Amino acid sequence: MPGKITQIRVGKNLIGLRGLEEVFREVGQQSWESDEAAQDELFRRVAAQNYLTPTSRPQYRRALWREFCRLKGEEVPPETPVGLEIKVLGLGCAGCRHFYQQVVDILSAKKIEAGLQYITDPSLLKEYEVRAFPALILNDRMVLAGRIPQPAELTRILMEAHRKTEGGERQGD
Repeated sequence: MPGKITQIRVGKNLIGLRGLEEVFREVGQQSWESDEAAQDELFRRVAAQNYLTPTSRPQYRRALWREFCRLKGEEVPPETPVGLEIKVLGLGCAGCRHFYQQVVDILSAKKIEAGLQYITDPSLLKEYEVRAFPALILNDRMVLAGRIPQPAELTRILMEAHRKTEGGERQGD
């Protein structure tokens, strides 16, 4: 299905890319003179269907090759996230967008470095089995759903998760 979104880790962020499975299948069916040529073709085809930020192109290239090799069954070490991983789940409504912006503002004001995703795609939302939005997931643990907390409460939640992550423990461990 060419329109399907597949998430891969690019640096410390999970990025959703369209048509990745189809590109991997097509590139995998061809023989290449070198790994470099296959990497170039992977990147070219994925970039044709997705916006890839110019400054992150080397990271995308490495991530695409890593996922392609993994799909072929090769042993590839996973690229693990560093620090706090935040997912804001929402329906794209004004309230969900406001909540996401609050998270962004707090991270910026407190200078917290974190991987942040705002997920609104219905097919991806189904995976989380959330019935009330917006929802906040920190390091794969749902901490809030169905309400927008006061800024002070949200700041406390994010700061506590950041301290736990920085202290070497993942939330929920």
